[in-house]
Amino acid sequence: MVMTVIERGVHRRPALASTLEAEVELHLGEEYPPVRIVFEARYVLVEDGPGTAPDLRIRGPLADLVSLMVTPLLAGLPSPMNARGRASLGMVASGRVRIQGRLGLLRRFLLVISV
Repeated sequence: MVMTVIERGVHRRPALASTLEAEVELHLGEEYPPVRIVFEARYVLVEDGPGTAPDLRIRGPLADLVSLMVTPLLAGLPSPMNARGRASLGMVASGRVRIQGRLGLLRRFLLVISV
């Protein structure tokens, strides 16, 4: 599922994806293996397994991470002017979704994968 979302985002926003040179690690809960995503100028690699040196690490239940993908964004972050955006911000504030890494990288990553 993650590969499909990433592939769709890269095809919809190729200019943004090509500037995103980073390694992202997603932890979707205990029942799923971590997913490593490597963005390079000419390709994007999505594979099962932990990152080697992730620039951005996002941990949370699959349903919460999917919610982040479909929430309306404002400047690359969930919009506080929308109920779904506020719910997504609440997941992060409550600790259900944990993010480690640079805020700017998170914003660009969410812009690429947003549905």
